[in-house]
Amino acid sequence: MMNKVHPSGDGGALLEIEGISKVYPGILALDNICFSLKPGEVVGLIGENGAGKSTFMKILGGVTEPSAGSIRLGGQTHSALTVSQSLDAGIAFVHQELNLFDNLDVAANVYLGREIVSGPFRLVDSDAMYTAVQPILDRLGASFRPDTPVSTLSLADR
Repeated sequence: MMNKVHPSGDGGALLEIEGISKVYPGILALDNICFSLKPGEVVGLIGENGAGKSTFMKILGGVTEPSAGSIRLGGQTHSALTVSQSLDAGIAFVHQELNLFDNLDVAANVYLGREIVSGPFRLVDSDAMYTAVQPILDRLGASFRPDTPVSTLSLADR
């Protein structure tokens, strides 16, 4: 059960978490979490199995609603975030589980749920997604391209 993570104090935060708790039947997963993130700050979240890290990240990502507390983001206070609100705010995280879609290519997996669309019919623009993903792959030193089917990648490349 996580408690009191990186408390804020100066109000210059991009993201502020106040008193977030999450209760599942019979389990207190998070207890009164306080957290802030300032511009340019990088924060690592570590802990033992069952400490509440994944629950906390799911709340930040809009996947799970907290039982109590508030989230201040972009000057607005929310009792919970939606996945869209989190993505729009630039909140993203890498899940520890490999939940990739083998039937799609790399770029489609990267942009899943927020595809680049164009034209009057707002069709998925694969070329634009390939162009956007290639610099990321280059930076990571990947030996595959954005149009590579995920099903052909090794476990390490995934």
